[in-house]
Amino acid sequence: MNQGINLFAEALVFVHGMRAESEAALHAALCEKSGDNETAETWRKLQKAVRELKANTGCINRRAA
Repeated sequence: MNQGINLFAEALVFVHGMRAESEAALHAALCEKSGDNETAETWRKLQKAVRELKANTGCINRRAA
């Protein structure tokens, strides 16, 4: 996965904790609604990266990992 996406995913988790994945999904949906499919796809990648981060660390908040 793209290193920039991974770093952004970690930042989302740091800021939003358990809500990071749903926050990314919300942004993706808003972008899709406004017709910005390219940015929506980036948010979907972020959503996936957050999910993988959670699975790989066993913890959703890196501060507690």
